[in-house]
Amino acid sequence: MSCHEVLDALESYIAGDLDDREASRVAGHLATCPACGVAYEETRLLVSELKDLRNALQPTRVFGEVPQMSTSVKQRERGPRRRSWGRAWTVAAAALVLALAGAVALITVPSLARTVPLPVGARLDDLQRENQAVQAQNQALQERVTKLEARVESLTGDEVTVVPTSEEDLPDEVTMAVQQVVIEFIKAQYAGDVRRLKSLSSPALQARIDEHPDEYLRDDAGAVSFAQITDVGVSEGLYVTFVRLSDTKVFSDSQYQEDFSVKRAGDRYLVETMEMDA
Repeated sequence: MSCHEVLDALESYIAGDLDDREASRVAGHLATCPACGVAYEETRLLVSELKDLRNALQPTRVFGEVPQMSTSVKQRERGPRRRSWGRAWTVAAAALVLALAGAVALITVPSLARTVPLPVGARLDDLQRENQAVQAQNQALQERVTKLEARVESLTGDEVTVVPTSEEDLPDEVTMAVQQVVIEFIKAQYAGDVRRLKSLSSPALQARIDEHPDEYLRDDAGAVSFAQITDVGVSEGLYVTFVRLSDTKVFSDSQYQEDFSVKRAGDRYLVETMEMDA
């Protein structure tokens, strides 16, 4: 499922209105997409708060028959100060019904929440604004992911899912260059091309490849398939990105991950480190 489809299905998923197949597809996407995971948690909390608010406004006592006063009480109440208990209970019940009706109206009609000076109305108004802000962020994030997916697809020739993990606003040419050297590095691994691998590496990584080439070469693993790639971030002066892979032999039934850091050397970008992750 795409992020857009999952975001549209979140409320139904939380409410349990999806069939087993659709619910499983949404759950699978949420397990691999941090952005949609954040949207799910925010939506779930919003629904939970509204449910808690509704439950808090439920009457805790049902008024039945008006209690009868004892004979001695009736006798003391006779005279000019006699009160009508039935009328008192009726007024109290009517006041409670009106209060509940007003609170329910605030919940079901958001426009009223902005006009009633009550804590309930203010909170609902805040929640509505927060939800609108989240939706705007999700839309911007989806547009960013779509752009990255098109860029990475042009690098790999395959359809690759891009996972947005960085808040860095890097120039497109930097992101493109970093992802390009990472993809070429992986392809050289699977081709068993040590010379090409070292030409894409920093001097420090070249030395490590010479010492332990078996840790970097995948030439006996068959064809590689790119499952996911993160967008490019910055950590300790290096560009970082992570790629999830599978192949036709060693990892044919599962995926593994390679974590990259890339440094700029003049007008080139070179892989500084590559670590394998489960």
